[in-house]
Amino acid sequence: MKTRSLFPGAMGPEGFVSCFDHLMPEAQLRRMLILKGGPGVGKSTFMRRIHAALCGEDAPSTLYFCSGDPDSLDAVALPERGLLVLDGTAPHVVDPKIPGARDSLINLGACLREEAMRPRLPHIRDCMADHAACSRRARACMRAACALTRDSAAVLAAAADEGRLARMTRALIRTVIPCDSGEEEEAQAPSVRPVLTDAVTPKGELCLIAENALPRVIRLVRPWAMDLTPALRELSFAARAAGYAVEEHLCPTMPGSLLHLSIPALHTLVTTSDLLPSELTFDFGACLPGDSLLRHECALEQAHAGVKLHLHRAVSALAQAKQLHDELETFYVPNMDFAAWQRILDETLESLQSSCAG
Repeated sequence: MKTRSLFPGAMGPEGFVSCFDHLMPEAQLRRMLILKGGPGVGKSTFMRRIHAALCGEDAPSTLYFCSGDPDSLDAVALPERGLLVLDGTAPHVVDPKIPGARDSLINLGACLREEAMRPRLPHIRDCMADHAACSRRARACMRAACALTRDSAAVLAAAADEGRLARMTRALIRTVIPCDSGEEEEAQAPSVRPVLTDAVTPKGELCLIAENALPRVIRLVRPWAMDLTPALRELSFAARAAGYAVEEHLCPTMPGSLLHLSIPALHTLVTTSDLLPSELTFDFGACLPGDSLLRHECALEQAHAGVKLHLHRAVSALAQAKQLHDELETFYVPNMDFAAWQRILDETLESLQSSCAG
């Protein structure tokens, strides 16, 4: 897995769910470039050019795609160079933490011919206001979907056989973590890193888990709305206690919930998705007595249909927001000095290449 694809953040029921503080481990980060500028100033293209110029064919990297526009980048990480390049504009404002010594601001907005844009101010304001309204509608739809999902998850949790759940979770842990893992590894202080492989986007609900697969895949089977976060968190805790760093894959539509768990040192991905072939499966649905499910079948089906409808409406609102963002770009792109933009890119690449050579 040379190049990974992740989301650095995503729209959630209560606003933007951000992993921007976890794009690269702090100990690994040697240089961070924070791009500033409005829509259409070429931030995503700037990142693609840096990635193409500096990332060797066999070098690992991570491309972080924008959930509001999955064809654009929000960040690029090159771990072997200790380099992180990211979009530091709203809704994920990022500013330097170690200015100069490590972190640098690159203002691509300096390439704008501002005097040519000022007459368009009323149109830009209207477009931004409409974009914000679409985002609010998307969040409202996601809140409604989240509420229905949480209610259904509570019904299933109350019906579940807790003893059987506990036994299956212990069996999962024994399967994933080697028996000879010793507690002496605890001195390494293994990390837990939140990541996002799933997002609600203008293109629909996208899942990048297939692009983050590890050699060993274990699937957790569950009925809709059954929340396996407790089992995944127990596995995460056990892995870290045994000395292994983990990646917890967040669920943006259900804040606080997990969808998958990666343990890179064990080359293992534990997933609730059915998008990947798996070595083993654990059927957590077997922990739900059949008569309990029958009693709640109608309510669960109605809730599931309601969630699908609300998320469809959220996708529609985000698609409209994307159209408005594209309209905003039409105010900016014609007023960009791309020769100046190219000079900034060339100077940046020269600086990065010389610092790596040194």
